[in-house]
Amino acid sequence: MKTAAPIGLAVLISLPSLATADERAAVREACKADAQANCSVLMSRSKIIACLAENADKVSNGCASALKVASCNAKAPDVLKAAFPCTP
Repeated sequence: MKTAAPIGLAVLISLPSLATADERAAVREACKADAQANCSVLMSRSKIIACLAENADKVSNGCASALKVASCNAKAPDVLKAAFPCTP
């Protein structure tokens, strides 16, 4: 039986209003394992972002760094900006 992680991860990877293409690629690369470990049953982009924010103390340094860059985007969700303040 397939789990929801690949679907949720695919949504996370798209992040259309969150980041540029380069930022999406960085988040995808840096956060794949973190999303699978902490958010495996979540499917929507907003729920995965909220989950990563809720587990900010558990995500890898690489994922946190990528999310801090992505949170600089004006369209980034407030929950992301609060958990991972902008670091260009």
